[in-house]
Amino acid sequence: MHILHVTPYFPPTWSYGGIPRIVDGLSRALAQKGVTVSILTTDVFDRTSRHGLAKLRQENGMTVLSLPNLSNRLAYRQIFLPLHQGELQKISKPDVIHMHGHRHLLNNIAFRHAKRRGIPFVFTANGTLHRHERRVRIKKAWDALLSGHIPRQAHACIAVSAVDVHIHRAYGIPATKIVHIPNGLDLAEFESLPPRGLFRKKWNLSSDPIICYLGQLSPRKGVVHLIKAFEGISSAQLVIAGNDMGAMKEAKRAAKNRESILFTGVLRGRERLELLSDATILVYASTDEIFGLSPFEGLLCGAPAIVGDDCGCGELISKAQAGLLVKHGDIASLNQKLRTLLQEDAIRTLMVKRGRDYIQKELAFTHIAQKHIDLYARIQRES
Repeated sequence: MHILHVTPYFPPTWSYGGIPRIVDGLSRALAQKGVTVSILTTDVFDRTSRHGLAKLRQENGMTVLSLPNLSNRLAYRQIFLPLHQGELQKISKPDVIHMHGHRHLLNNIAFRHAKRRGIPFVFTANGTLHRHERRVRIKKAWDALLSGHIPRQAHACIAVSAVDVHIHRAYGIPATKIVHIPNGLDLAEFESLPPRGLFRKKWNLSSDPIICYLGQLSPRKGVVHLIKAFEGISSAQLVIAGNDMGAMKEAKRAAKNRESILFTGVLRGRERLELLSDATILVYASTDEIFGLSPFEGLLCGAPAIVGDDCGCGELISKAQAGLLVKHGDIASLNQKLRTLLQEDAIRTLMVKRGRDYIQKELAFTHIAQKHIDLYARIQRES
């Protein structure tokens, strides 16, 4: 079986959130199970630069084709304009195409390729199907003119949470096409964690407990609410780790240059694990979040989570009894939950154990990859 994954960003593009990690982890797990895997992506890296890697390369047993974007600056604003589209012919015909993310022209390229060669395709939006937060009018126009038909014509659409299932139904995807498969985690990455104290030492932090947020800083992520909820909590430090996606200015204004609040910017690779290993609590009080990886990564590193009660990860955190839920924007409630977890060592320890057990049983990429293989095989039989 040969699967072509289509994603506008692929490691080492950590600035683009969870999708690069999700596609990378799934692809490597598939390859380990004997699936032939190819990747169609672009050359983005971060706001100012491209990754500089070979256009066509072999990586972890996979073929990766990175098309250059017309503008890296526009790509960072989620407007991907890939050049050299004919290069896709260098990848042998796949059995199934798997598109990740919505409203990028790579999907249009892959869609035409699929139709021309009679290849079935599946689609995973990973939170990009819903028109929310920013540039809503542009998203509506994009769907009307360019790509709104692609999810509807997919042989299957993968929803990663119950929240995501509802979003797909609202978009007009028939229930018979929606398959619920959660995102996975690469447990091998967490087998050898950095020694505790390394992050504190690098950033010159005290021995006080660390409350952290890890992710992109956009308005719906609730970072400003977290900073306000941190008011009045003494003997603790707040670490905000992530790149600016529209909320950094307001977050820093709310922080008022307080010494107990640290903004690190993007943390890549082991730096991310260094923070999580030193964290006492991870907060992800977002809204309209169809999944969210960092609460589960925090649990694997020893930090229970406080997450938004309308988020996909909230469904699973609640089911696993591995953290607390909070209503988005309820600053008083978030403040109280922070105090509760800071004071209750035994509760935190129990939550971490429950979370790790749940992740190992339900969210390991080896398990999630097999669910995808079963779906691909069904799509092949039905096409």
